[in-house]
Amino acid sequence: MKVLVLGMPRTGTQCVSFPLKAKETGAHNYTQAIADALQLLGIAPVYHMREVGKNNHQDLWVEALDAKFEGKGEPFDRERFDQILGKYEISSPSSFSTFSQSPRAPSYPALADYPAAIFARDLTAAYPEAAIILSTRPEDAWMASMEGTIWHSYTYQKTRPNPNTSLLAPMADRYHRHCWGNDLPTHGRRAFREHDEGVREAAAAAGGEGGGRRRRFLEYDAGSGWGPICEFLGVDVPEMEFPRSDDWVGYKRIVEAERKAEEEA
Repeated sequence: MKVLVLGMPRTGTQCVSFPLKAKETGAHNYTQAIADALQLLGIAPVYHMREVGKNNHQDLWVEALDAKFEGKGEPFDRERFDQILGKYEISSPSSFSTFSQSPRAPSYPALADYPAAIFARDLTAAYPEAAIILSTRPEDAWMASMEGTIWHSYTYQKTRPNPNTSLLAPMADRYHRHCWGNDLPTHGRRAFREHDEGVREAAAAAGGEGGGRRRRFLEYDAGSGWGPICEFLGVDVPEMEFPRSDDWVGYKRIVEAERKAEEEA
């Protein structure tokens, strides 16, 4: 594992299938995506929410959430996380761009977004070799983004006459319950602050391991572009615009249309 991006959802962590597609289609309201940036720098693939359903990992994450928050089973350690993250290792410890297949180490050299970021302390302990990036943004902007996407979708599903049949629904139910008590508008800000502080503390504590060598840690503000990430990773700045992508852009348009309709009613 090379990089752990441990910011909350809606802090620029998400990724679309190809990072330059937004530029090609002329869409300009996408959030900057760290996962895309890492892939353009050769750190790929990046594990994020899309990978859960694609790989049928939802039951493993449910098991991990139940162990962490409800005391059911043993908390996940490196061996258990490796069951999700696969089988690769870094070829050169000094390089962020080379890795080879191995039966002993993860296939995803980086991760971002929920559900992985819920396990910030567990992952920093499980992968002491990995650099840590805390992606963040102003609290008000984060709340507005969450309420218009993840929270809106979740609460809308709850109002439907038929239950949500998505295979990811049990996992979503758990993280909404455990991360902000099924009430993002009331508890979301506190959850955001506590999460970010928890990542800072985990990085600082992990820095004392391995003979006192300082853990590589970057606090990255969404919208800061290539500079901080490239300097942190020790790589050259690419000759291309920092990727902007947002898996929720279509849904946000629907939400905005609904809000306008309500105002005009």
